[in-house]
Amino acid sequence: MRFIAPGRRALLLLSLTLSLPMLGGCGGGEDFEEIRHPELRQESKRLGETARASLASGLVGVLYGSQHEALQKLYLGTAGLDRQGGAALQEGAVFQIGSLAKSMTAALAAEQVRQGKLRWDSRPADWLPELAGRQRPAYATLTLAHLLDHRGGLPALQDPAELGHLAAFLAAQPEALPDTDRGRRRLMSRWLLETEPASPPGQQVSYSNAGYVIAGAMLEAATGQDFEVLLRNWAQGLGLELRQASAVHGHQGASPAALAPYQPLPPPWQAWVDGAMKPAGNVWLDAAGYGRWLAEHQRALQGDRHGLAPDYVQRLRELPEGGYALGWSAGLVQGRRALVHTGAYAGFMGMAWLQQDGKKSFFALSNTEGGWVLEALGQGLMQLALR
Repeated sequence: MRFIAPGRRALLLLSLTLSLPMLGGCGGGEDFEEIRHPELRQESKRLGETARASLASGLVGVLYGSQHEALQKLYLGTAGLDRQGGAALQEGAVFQIGSLAKSMTAALAAEQVRQGKLRWDSRPADWLPELAGRQRPAYATLTLAHLLDHRGGLPALQDPAELGHLAAFLAAQPEALPDTDRGRRRLMSRWLLETEPASPPGQQVSYSNAGYVIAGAMLEAATGQDFEVLLRNWAQGLGLELRQASAVHGHQGASPAALAPYQPLPPPWQAWVDGAMKPAGNVWLDAAGYGRWLAEHQRALQGDRHGLAPDYVQRLRELPEGGYALGWSAGLVQGRRALVHTGAYAGFMGMAWLQQDGKKSFFALSNTEGGWVLEALGQGLMQLALR
C-alpha cells in the first residue's frame, strides 16, 4: 500500500532525471505568441508524440501539457485510456495530483503568514496546546517553515508499517476517536510529535507527509477554518476549481505486467489517509486547472501581476540548485534553472517542470502509479523542456 507521495525514492529518481537529456503541442488558431515563435504551431503535435512514446513504457494513459512566456495558450497532448479496457483519455480528464498539491498547501500557508495569522517561525505548540508536556524535546524549536521544507525530522508517513504504528496509538486512546478530519489531524499531530524524530529536526531535508499534516493542523488553529474549506476558498480566489473525484480510474503496479486498478483503503483508514492527510496531497484537478496553477507561478516569476504571497514567490525565485522549499525542488539542467515537483496517490502520478524565470512550464499527468512511471514521465518532460 502506498499513499500520498513518491517519497525519498522519488526524490532520488528526480535527481537522476534532472541529469537526463528531451520532445510537445498547439491548440487552436494563430496568436501573437505563435507568430513570435513559429515552432509553437507544432507544440500540440509534439506533446502528443511524447505522450505516445511514454505510453509505450506501459502506462494506461498519460497527458502532457505546456505553457510558454506569453501564457496565451495551454498546449495539451494525450495518449492511452481512461482505465484498463476503457475509452480514450480526454484532454478534459480529471486527475488526482497527489503531492503536486503540497505546493498549494505551502502557498496557502504563505498567504496566512502575509495576513499575519501565522509566522514562518510559528511552532506547533504555539497553536496546538494539547502538545504541552507531550511532544519530544527535540521538536521544541520546530517551525512552520521547517515543516513545509521537509526539515522537520518527522517520519515519511507513507509506509504500511507507519500506519501500523498509528493504528496501535489509536487503539490505546481511552477517549472516543475524533469523527472529523480536523480532529483527526490534531490527534495525528500529537502522535507524530510524541514519536522519536526520524532525523534531527531543523536540519537536512527528509521527505515527510507528516510535516504537512501538522502544518494543516496549525493552519486550522490559526484561522478557525477547516483545511478543506480554507484551501477551496483560497483556490477559488486564484480561479482554480478543485474537483471532488474523477471518472478516470487510477492503476498501480511494480511493473507494467503487474498493473491493477487502484483499490481504495477500507473506510476506517480512508478517513485517516484521504481526510486527515489531505494537506500532504489529495487534490483532484483537470489539466486546465493544473495549467492555471502553473501559470500563476509563471506570471509571478516573470514579475507580472499574480495572486501568490510574495514570500512564497521569493523563496522559489531564490531557491538554489539542489535545494527544496515549499513543495518544489530546484535543479540545473544544461544551464537552465528549473523547479521540479512530483506527486502520486490513488493510482495516479504526475510531474511538473517549471523554468525558474517563469518563461516555460511542462507537466505530465498519468492514471498509472509506480517508480517506473515516474522515470517515464521524467524522461518525457526532459525531452520537452530541453528541446
